[in-house]
Amino acid sequence: MLRASLSLLFALGSAGAGSLALESAGRAQSRELSPAPEVGRPAPAWHNQSWLNAGHPLTLEELRGRVVLLNFWVFTCYNCTNTVPSLVDFDRKYRGQGLTLIGIHTPEFPPYAGEHDRANVERALAQYGIGYPNAQDNDSRTWELYHIRFWPSFVLIDKRGNIRYEGAGEFHLNDGNYQLWQRRIEELLAE
Repeated sequence: MLRASLSLLFALGSAGAGSLALESAGRAQSRELSPAPEVGRPAPAWHNQSWLNAGHPLTLEELRGRVVLLNFWVFTCYNCTNTVPSLVDFDRKYRGQGLTLIGIHTPEFPPYAGEHDRANVERALAQYGIGYPNAQDNDSRTWELYHIRFWPSFVLIDKRGNIRYEGAGEFHLNDGNYQLWQRRIEELLAE
């Protein structure tokens, strides 16, 4: 009887400790994954200095009057590279109508993995046929500025410089998510 009581107390104590650990982990996770700021707010100005496929560091201010689609990606991300054909298609279709597509290349791994290396990013741009501007975000400042949490992520900014749509995840030419983003782009271009 004493042995059974001690076993029961031990089991209850272990369950309680496990429950506390889960609760603490849940609180820590909710702090890390705080909700994204409200859509419709002014887009924050990025300050990336290293750019590819651009003659100079682009600024949000110089892009006023154009719709801007930011794509947060990294060339080693399978989901990111699967989405590239859709983005290349958007650039081809809508650049002349007022869309500026910008890749924000934000490395996931430490510098020794090669994602921070400009030559590696240049090779990836050539490999995937990416002709739109790409900023190197090696310090993740733009990632953090826009409260990004996943690769790939997208931020669609209207002609006045306000964030209108945000999203994350892979999409493919002409699938449902591609069509959703296409409608959003066309809506903002028509404003």
